[in-house]
Amino acid sequence: MKAVFFGTPNYATASIRALLDAGFDLPLICTRPPRRAGRGRSIAPTPVARLGDELGIRVVDPERLNNLAVAEIAAVGADVYVVVAYGRFIPQELLVQPRFGVVNIHPSLLPRYRGPSPVATAILDGEPSTGVSLMLLDEGMDTGPILVQSSPVEISSSTQCDELTERLFGIGAQLLPEALRGLESSSLKPVPQDDAAATVTSLLSKEDGEINWEFSADRISRMNRAYRPWPGTNTTWSGQPFKIVDAGVGRSMENVAQGSVIRGDDGGILVAAGEGTSLQLITVQAAGRRAMSVQEFALGRPDFIGSRLGA
Repeated sequence: MKAVFFGTPNYATASIRALLDAGFDLPLICTRPPRRAGRGRSIAPTPVARLGDELGIRVVDPERLNNLAVAEIAAVGADVYVVVAYGRFIPQELLVQPRFGVVNIHPSLLPRYRGPSPVATAILDGEPSTGVSLMLLDEGMDTGPILVQSSPVEISSSTQCDELTERLFGIGAQLLPEALRGLESSSLKPVPQDDAAATVTSLLSKEDGEINWEFSADRISRMNRAYRPWPGTNTTWSGQPFKIVDAGVGRSMENVAQGSVIRGDDGGILVAAGEGTSLQLITVQAAGRRAMSVQEFALGRPDFIGSRLGA
């Protein structure tokens, strides 16, 4: 079975290795163009492109999936296309090319959490679990029929978005070869989604990470875990940006102005939040500074305790 792979970030590389380990023919990888990254802002290929080069697989990185790119991909004559976090819509011209369709790994149990931020939104919503769906793409946003789904994957009170995302795509990679074989043998029948049960996520923005100290500490803690690594959770201190890198739920705190920084009885540093709760600070990062423990930060800034975060 010949496949063309579409993907971009590091957690998509597990699916490439899974396809090759299972004996699939993978003559072409399509990824996003190189982008500037890192402190030096040097131009770097995507992780998927780097792996393709390492494995000796031809890699294309079109700026757009225009007619020229579509024709180049079609010339491969693949039986199936596999899409894993490519970051672009697949046009109709490509959807109809391979005889077994276009298979996508989506990190949620569809039809819940369609769209661009399923993992972050599940954490933010306080869901107890999520999972992975392998589906056939159609012209909608994650609306195509489902091929196979994973068992539920727990979301604990310490689960972070980046770690969970990598885990989910790893599970998807494990399910991928069997799903493709099932398509090839016609033993796997796509099942239409129940649109009435669907929920849709939105594209994250930098503003999503801005902390409103009227929120409960539980909600802010979920923001902190959901928005890692981007956009992060941010507030201000002394009129300057102040990032909450790591935090948890602290003790109850009544009659304290929201955003106020106090030292707890155990020596920990807390911020008063909404609904009589507090956020326990663990790691913070001031503007222009490295991330550090809040204890280290407060040691050199005696005016931090007693100050107020946010506008």
